Amino acid sequence: MNWKVVKSIPLMQVQERVEILTEKYGSLSLMHEEFAKGRVPPGVFDEYIEWTSMDHALRAYQEGEDFEYLADEEMPLGSKQYEKLTPRRLELLDHLGKGLYRSINALAEVVGRDVKNVYNDLKTLEELGFISLTREGRRLVPELLVHEINIQFG
Repeated sequence: MNWKVVKSIPLMQVQERVEILTEKYGSLSLMHEEFAKGRVPPGVFDEYIEWTSMDHALRAYQEGEDFEYLADEEMPLGSKQYEKLTPRRLELLDHLGKGLYRSINALAEVVGRDVKNVYNDLKTLEELGFISLTREGRRLVPELLVHEINIQFG
């Protein structure tokens, strides 16, 4: 099974990736010039498109918009990881996709489940890379990282 996801990439990771591309190729404006002249070598095109998309997201953020950068990624999930996607964990992903929950308690209340069980399920989803848990004071705030999951068979 091949898993593909559309995943939120955090600001810091995007900035690190842009630094790597800048070291590798110089500047994005130089890449634009090379692309306009048709001189982008094979294999570099995907990095050029990625860099351009990240640049747009960073510029929007600098102009006061919320930061959001989504990228397609392959996820190597084997049968053991697949088994961890229980109906209750998928339900939590669905709820996180519909709204922002400022605490695990708030999410547990909405789904009508025990906080400890929801916490354990969220930790599993975090290990799988589907969510992040961020500490805000004494609370852990769950945040959905994956916005779309595609499973390809065969």
